[in-house]
Amino acid sequence: MAFKKSAQQQAADQAEQSERPAYTREELLAGAEALFAVKPEVLTGALHGNTKSALTIEETGRLIRQFQQRKVQR
Repeated sequence: MAFKKSAQQQAADQAEQSERPAYTREELLAGAEALFAVKPEVLTGALHGNTKSALTIEETGRLIRQFQQRKVQR
């Protein structure tokens, strides 16, 4: 069963996420293979269209997974 998060849980999640360090695109690209086990080209594709200047490791990992699971359009 799926439960909705309470307002307190959401606030706690946001506070925890704000404490995590954020890295620039250049830093993430330089460490793409070591951090995410993907080529820098894959990370570039995953970040395409994203306007944030700095991302956390968790956010970047999520974007990479979403990018890799997308269906190819013909």
